[in-house]
Amino acid sequence: MEVDSLMTLMDLKNDIEQEKVTSDLIIFVCPENNFLADQYIEAICALRGHAINRIKSLSELTSALSLVMNYDAYTNVLKTDVFEEIVDDYTIFENVIVVCEKLDKKLKTILADYIITVPTLKDWQVKSYINTVCPGLTDQDINWLYEAKLHDIYGIDTELNKIKLFPKIEQSEILSRIRFEKGSYLYAITNFELADALVLNDKAFLLNFMLHKDYLNVEPLSIVGLALAKAKSILLVTQNSGKSAAEIGISDKQYNFLKGKFSGFSLSKLQYLIKFLSSIDYKLKSGLLDMPKTLQLEYIISNMIS
Repeated sequence: MEVDSLMTLMDLKNDIEQEKVTSDLIIFVCPENNFLADQYIEAICALRGHAINRIKSLSELTSALSLVMNYDAYTNVLKTDVFEEIVDDYTIFENVIVVCEKLDKKLKTILADYIITVPTLKDWQVKSYINTVCPGLTDQDINWLYEAKLHDIYGIDTELNKIKLFPKIEQSEILSRIRFEKGSYLYAITNFELADALVLNDKAFLLNFMLHKDYLNVEPLSIVGLALAKAKSILLVTQNSGKSAAEIGISDKQYNFLKGKFSGFSLSKLQYLIKFLSSIDYKLKSGLLDMPKTLQLEYIISNMIS
């Protein structure tokens, strides 16, 4: 059996694209998770026209009957935490893929030509994968889904499998429906987003939040504190409009962010906002708003948008 030289994931990707996967034994070593390996296994099987035959050990394939039955129609896949199975002759195997978290030290030299170490997925790779599976999603959709699923590639893939059933032109709308449906388990916001929405009086955002507040772990005092700090920063920039960031005492990044996102605030509006948030902050800290957190949020938001 002819064997390729030491492989990399990029080598295998190129071989698949050129429809010439020549190695009969491939060993994926995946320290993080099996997601990338599973994608390559699917691609290899599609190229070969094979179904997957899951095995528990290579010894299952050593009988004459197994050799005849499994080589023509199946790719045999062995998944194990640690691959340490010693075999006299690995070249007798065809169409075999091993996926493991670790490889026995004795085998690293023996099987060097068959081993592909799968690197940790980078943020851009996951986002590129989302775009490939669901090209109808916008960059904003992709970033949101990535954060909402806490960078969990398996959780992301579960959602993509639903969305990809719809035409490209509808995919962004479908994700929006999943996100904003009342009680959606996918709905997610950060404290900073909610604080910004309070300062900006973003009614659409706040009303969507009100639909989901019972399902989110939000601390009213933290939100009000963030919003109050933001309002004071905007006031600082507004009152010193002719000065640079260094002169005001803030970073250029913060200065540009405040000028861009929170421009157009009048002095009277900022003064009212700070006064209102300060009073809520005091009531929360002193226990004057003696009610469940969800009702505290209702009180704050209803007063903000009224």
